[in-house]
Amino acid sequence: MTYRLRDADTGLRWMITLFLVVLSSGYAVGLMFVEHTTAMSAPGVREQFLGTPAELRPAEVKYARSPGEMFTFIHNHVFSMAMLFFVLALLVHGTHVFSPGWKRFLMIEPFIAIATTFGGIALVRYVSPLFSWLVILSGVSLALVYALSIYAIMAEVWGHARQPAP
Repeated sequence: MTYRLRDADTGLRWMITLFLVVLSSGYAVGLMFVEHTTAMSAPGVREQFLGTPAELRPAEVKYARSPGEMFTFIHNHVFSMAMLFFVLALLVHGTHVFSPGWKRFLMIEPFIAIATTFGGIALVRYVSPLFSWLVILSGVSLALVYALSIYAIMAEVWGHARQPAP
């Protein structure tokens, strides 16, 4: 299937734009929540899923997540993020801002990053706190791909990318 977002009518362009604004607002709030709960650090990730070490006991004590909480957390996030990035991949597919190789990367990498981020969270909780670095690296990768995807879609939709279609 070949389509070009730049050929969309004005109504569809505005719908896509508003979808991306609302989606990005939710994504930003999610990132702010991650920063609030983990300080975007390996020790913060460990504490979020393993609990606050007994010797520290700050004003806000965190407890290790139960298996039920882990199932719910991972299920909800993997399911919703897979849907989010599937829709973004469909939109990226209709762009011509990046080369076909980069476009393919933007469409596939998020699914790998979702698996490594949330698989890494399970590994932090049940195997070793050292996997917190995997969570951080895959989360950063996911955020960068998200930003590049939004850029590609908006540039295509509003005519800032005027490369000929392949």
